[in-house]
This record gives sequence, structure tokens and C-alpha cells, in this order.
Amino acid sequence: MKKLAVGIILLIALTIMAVWATKKDTTNTMSGELSDFAVQDTAAIDHIVLKDESGEVIDLQRSDEGWILDNQYKARPDAVQILLTTINKVSVKAPVSQVQMNTILKTIISNHCMVELYDNNSLIKSFYVGGADKDHSGTYMLMKGSQRPFLMHIEGFHGFLTPRFFTNQLKWRHRGIFEYRPSQIESVLVEYNGEEEKNFRIDAEGNQRFAVSTGKDLQPALAIDSFMLSAYLANYKQVHYESYEETKSADFIDSVKQSSPIFSVTVVNNKGISKNVTAFKKPIRDGYDPIGNEIEYDLDRLYLWIDSGEVVVGQYAIFDKLTKGITFFKSR
Repeated sequence: MKKLAVGIILLIALTIMAVWATKKDTTNTMSGELSDFAVQDTAAIDHIVLKDESGEVIDLQRSDEGWILDNQYKARPDAVQILLTTINKVSVKAPVSQVQMNTILKTIISNHCMVELYDNNSLIKSFYVGGADKDHSGTYMLMKGSQRPFLMHIEGFHGFLTPRFFTNQLKWRHRGIFEYRPSQIESVLVEYNGEEEKNFRIDAEGNQRFAVSTGKDLQPALAIDSFMLSAYLANYKQVHYESYEETKSADFIDSVKQSSPIFSVTVVNNKGISKNVTAFKKPIRDGYDPIGNEIEYDLDRLYLWIDSGEVVVGQYAIFDKLTKGITFFKSR
């Protein structure tokens, strides 16, 4: 009986020790660098490289003018900010169980985005971002050099983080066309194809004063409402296009460029830099207006030929503010 009691006590003690050892090992792994994907001071990050399993690479570098994409384009500030916020707030939701380990590793290898974070040419962290768990409430990540993935999340956010780590260059590119405060504008020229009598030009005269000319020959316009003119110029603070046209052939895009434009807008800033955008109707298949009539062209979107030579997709809701005409700021 005494031996039985001692055996039971010994068994209990061994069980407690085993549980403690397992918990200690898990805690050490969880608290170690293999699960430490977050960067507390994201302001120190000045270079980010994203690589996917197919070989696509995105290179983002911080500059005095903002983030630069692939040493060529301005990167979308909102996308960069979301990425940095994710890197700052990501935390462990759960370790991956031993049963799931091999399966999760295989899925990360076959479909991932590798993230490299640098500070002044020194690598801070390098890790792989995989897919979501079955509930789409967490994202599998693996630190480079480790064999143990973790299920990661952002506390308070329900969803997975994979879409924030993407390698499509077009989606990373900044979509700004005009981004000027009124004080930065030297001139604005709006031309209407086929309705040249509606053309108008605004020229800065200094001290926040502007001269307006109108018509085909751009004759001086009289009785301008300066308050409404200022309201009009404020529309140029944030004029962006919606997306790139990735579904059409080069021949189709050329046919758009050769069609009759709707209007064009040219802005010269106070540094003498000119930017132009020319708008075209966007053909649509099987389109209908709000009351069911068939239509040939999209009523919400249009094609924009920007001076970089590219054709992109814009919204009438944005450009209607720029092309509302001189009657908007002419005294009545």
C-alpha cells in the first residue's frame, strides 16, 4: 500500500514536471526571436523588399519626398502606411501545432511573400507571410531560418493579413495626377473637345489673385466670383485615378487614344512643371443605364491618358469637379 502511494505521488510529480517543461519550451519559443515579427519603431525602417514565390519583387525605399517604388515611381502612401502599421502591430495569435506543422510549412513554401526590412542597409528582420487559417482570422508566418511557423494577427482586427503584402507593381504605384494647393498653381487650362467655346484658363497673378480667360480664343472673362474660384482650385489638392487597365490589349488601348477625347486638363505648378490628362469615353459591354436602356459607354468611369504615356481608369465623380465650367465661378 505504501509502495502504491509512493508510485502515485511519483507519477503525479512526473506529470507536473512534463507539463511545466512543455509550457516552458513553448513560452521560450513564443517569446524568442522566431516569433517576434513586429517592429516597434517603424520610423527606423527605410527600405522594404517584398518577394513572392513566382519571383515578383517590390522594392520600397524611403526618401524626403515619400516612399519610392522600384527606384522609379512614387509609391502609394496609403498602402505603405497600412504595411508599416501591420508590421508594427502584428502579434502571435497561436503557435502551430506539431500535427499541422508540415502541412503549414508546405503551404507557406508554395504560396508566400517574403518580407525584408532594412534600417540604413542593415537587415532588421526577414520573414515569410503565408495564407490564412480556416476562419480567416489569422495569418501564418515563418521567420527566415526557422522551421516553426506561427499564426499571427492584429488584436482587435478580424481578418487575415496576407492581402497587405502584395507584389503587383501597378497596385503599389501612387495614383495621384494633380496634387496642388491653390498657392502652388501657376495656371490651369481646361479644353472641351467639340465645345471649344467652353474652354477656360486660369492664371495666377500673385497674392492669391487669379485671372480667368474663356472661349476658343481665351478672351479675358469678367465678373468672376473669387470665392467660388478658390473653391474650384481647391479641387486640385487630390485628383487621383482609380486603377490601371490590366484587362485590355495594346491594340485596344491604342484605339482609345485615337478616339475623340471628351476634354483635357493641363496644370502648370509654380515650379514650371506641367501635367496633362486627356479623357476618353470608356466602352462597355452589355451596359444599361439606371432605367434599363442599353448604353455603349460606362456612365461612371472613363479612360484617362496621362502625360506619362499610360492609359488609366478614372471616375467621372472626380473629374466632373474640374470640368464643371466657368459658370461655376462666374458672378451671376
